[in-house]
Order: sequence, then structure tokens, then C-alpha cells
Amino acid sequence: MTNHTPDWYPKTTPPNPHRSTSGSDPNPDRWAADFAEPSTSGSDPNPDRRAVEPAPVPSTALAPMYTAPRVPSRRRFLGLAAAGVATVGGGAVLLNNGGESIPGVDAVTGAVADALPTPTTRPLVASADVAGRTLVVIELSGGNDGLATLVPRNAGVLYDRRESVHIPDEELLDFNDEFGWNPGLTGIAGHGIAALLGVGAVGNADGSHFEMERRWWAGKSSGMDLPGTGFLGRLCDQLVVDQPVTGVAIGVGPSMSLRSDRSVTVGLNDPESAWFLSNVEDPWFANLRQGMSAMAIESTAGTGPIAHARAGLSDTLAFAETLQQVDNEAIRERYPDTHMGNSLGTAAQLIDQEAGIRVLHITHGGFDTHGDQRGEHQQLMQELGDALGPFLDDLGDLGHAESTLVCTTSEFGRRLPSNEAGTDHGAASMAMLAGPVAAGTHGEMPSLTKLDDDNLAATVDFEEYYATIAEKWFGIPSSEVLDSGAAPIEGLITA
Repeated sequence: MTNHTPDWYPKTTPPNPHRSTSGSDPNPDRWAADFAEPSTSGSDPNPDRRAVEPAPVPSTALAPMYTAPRVPSRRRFLGLAAAGVATVGGGAVLLNNGGESIPGVDAVTGAVADALPTPTTRPLVASADVAGRTLVVIELSGGNDGLATLVPRNAGVLYDRRESVHIPDEELLDFNDEFGWNPGLTGIAGHGIAALLGVGAVGNADGSHFEMERRWWAGKSSGMDLPGTGFLGRLCDQLVVDQPVTGVAIGVGPSMSLRSDRSVTVGLNDPESAWFLSNVEDPWFANLRQGMSAMAIESTAGTGPIAHARAGLSDTLAFAETLQQVDNEAIRERYPDTHMGNSLGTAAQLIDQEAGIRVLHITHGGFDTHGDQRGEHQQLMQELGDALGPFLDDLGDLGHAESTLVCTTSEFGRRLPSNEAGTDHGAASMAMLAGPVAAGTHGEMPSLTKLDDDNLAATVDFEEYYATIAEKWFGIPSSEVLDSGAAPIEGLITA
């Protein structure tokens, strides 16, 4: 539903074209307090500005998201099993492989294939008519400024309070009469993007990267009692069948949002990490692969920690064979040579293999724009748009456009007023969705005048956003994956 809330921005103050829209902070040290909690994911495009010693953080804010098992379990041995592959192959890390063992797939020699266990299909809780659907989540790590992503038009208050970072109306890309896209997002033009406005933790905002990341990853917008698994991991637990891997994080290693209980989820540092499987010239690699495959065979007992570790290695090798089928040359021809280009190109090829991967997570970092926001943020938008456009085109060419949902997340937005050259940690932001969605704006735009300590007040709780993904896309009741059982948003997803 498109929102036309009458009071969300004032139009009494005219734009001032003489005000600067770029610049640097003449006194960056005064923002040292904002740097006390560097983001735990992504990369900082200007690391020198974080030289200030971090301030102490209360112990409650550092409570671990996940509690280690009290007794030895399969999960604790999976890191060791996957580490052997990561050391040799360059970066596959098994996040979890809980529950009963999942069948291995011999990636090297037919001689050991017959010794692997017979596949066992797990029940699929999701609706049968959504089988085969895939979710791609792009996390804009660092706190994406929604007011600089989808920019309100004719909003004089933004010219007044964001004089160094606000994007003038004449520079915006067309979206509708009320909003325009950041100029860097030219790559998504014509792709029917949906924008969910005012997303955040309604009534429970927190300015800490650590805290809000934990909540988004866990799928709970308030409280310290967070689930021991991630929201995306719980989706994978509902979707897992007889394939080796259900969820994959691409590009910067594991994401706690994919921490699961029963399904296998993998953190992939390097999309080209399966190179050692295709090296047929060096006998050393041939012996290594054969040895690892032999180690991966289940023990006869099938229940002890060593058996679980060997099963984990089997799953890792199976996923490595899937990676071996990725055509990196084709990715380089179609996508920009950037982190987002390589990650989304890999995602498209993994989806096309139909190897059972249902959830993919990609981190796009650097959104903690305390300084030089006009330059840094627009560059980040450019990298996102230039990769997302070819990805959506690729999905269409491969026949997966109607079965793939793409959406963004970010731990929080930015404050409305600028800090001379940038913006500080805020509350509400916005989310972008592509695929079978209703193009246009959804939700309620937060007021630009009724602020909470200079923050936009969230109007859509992110648990409602998650519930929409679970129920409307995968057919999974929100109560199966969210403690609150939040209600989904109607009209956002059309499939």
C-alpha cells in the first residue's frame, strides 16, 4: 500500500541552492564518542578516523548471542572439520550442521561414493507451493542512511538540518512524486523496486552497532533474551531437505543471522575457494582430496563426536563441489569487479544450480558514515546498484526472477541532522526489495519534525518485515521462526 501521510514532512522552508552539499568535518575529534563501538562486520573506508580508544561498554551489552553447548556435540566439531577445507581451499566455514547427519557427496573419486550413507529427507514445514523459492539478503552494514537512499522530495527541513549531506532534488533519480533514489542507484532503474519505509525497532531503538546487529541477526527487536539461533538460520531449519547446504553467507565469512539448529549453513570468504578440487595436474592435490573424502565417510557408530565431525567434513566437501561448478569467468564478464559484483554473481550461479540452497546472505559494509557522507555513501550506493542491476537481469535470463526475493537490512538508520560532514547513529531506516514485489512505497514514512532525540521514530517493526518474508515468501508461519509471532505486512510481496 502506498503511503500518503500528510504530516511527515514540512514544505514551508525552500531549498537553498547556495548551501554546500559536500565537505569534510573540520573537527573530527569531537565525534570520538560515536566511534566507541566499531561495527562488527563490513569494512571502514576511512580507518584512520577510528584512532580514538574505545570507551568501556557495559557487560550486559556484550552478552554472547549464542550459548555454547554444555556437553560435547556435533556442532563443536564442525569448525575443525571445515577448517581443513578452509585452510586448503581458501575460505569455506561451516556455521552449523546440527541434528542428524546429512548425507555426503563424494567430490573426488567414485570409489568412495558407494560408501556414503543413503540420503534421508527431512520434513518441509513451508507450504508446498513455495518449494524452490530462494531468498537473497543484502545487509548494509554500519547503519545505512535511509534519508540518503530514498530521499524525500521538497523537504525543506532536510536542506536546513542536513546542509552538508542532503542530496538536492534535481540530482535524484526518479521513483515517484514524493521520493527519489540516490544518484548512485542508476543500476536498479526499471527493475520495479519496492521500498519499505520507517523500518526499525519500534519503541526500542538502540544506538549501538553491537546491540542492534545482535537483534537483527537473532530476529528479535527488543530485550536481551535473544534466541540461540539466527532468523535466517531458523528459516533454513524449516526449509532443509536432502541437500547438503541450505544457507550460504558470501563474501566476508559467516553471519550469525544464519546460525541454525538442524540445517547446514556455510560462511564463504572466497567464492573461488573450490579451486583445489579442479587441480588435476598436481598429484599432491589428488591425494589430499582422496584423503579428505575418505575421512568424511561416516563411522559405523554414527553418533559420537568424531562421526559428527566426519559428517561435517562430508557436507563441506559436497558444498565445495557445488562451488566448483561456479563459472567465475562468466561472472567477471557480466558483473563489475567489486565485492558486490563478485558476491551477487556467485549467488546467481549458486541459485541456478538448484543445489538446495534456499537462503543467501551478502554483507555490503562501510555505512557508518560519520564523515564525508556525500562521497562515501554515494560510492556505496553505486557499488550496490551497479551489481544489483546485472543480478536481477541475470535471474531473469536464467528463469529465476519469479522464484527469487531480494531484500536489504541494516542495523539502524542515521540521525536527521548532519554533523557537518556526515551523520551519526540513528533509529529508523528503510529497506529495498526486488523480485515478485509491489513496486512503490510501503509502510509509513516517519515524521521529519516529530523526532525522538533527533532520530526518526520507527513506524514498522523489523519483526513485521521478517514475518512478511517468512509467511508471504516461504509460507512459514511467523510463530515458527519469531518469538513474537509478528504479523506480516500485506501487499508487499505479490507472489
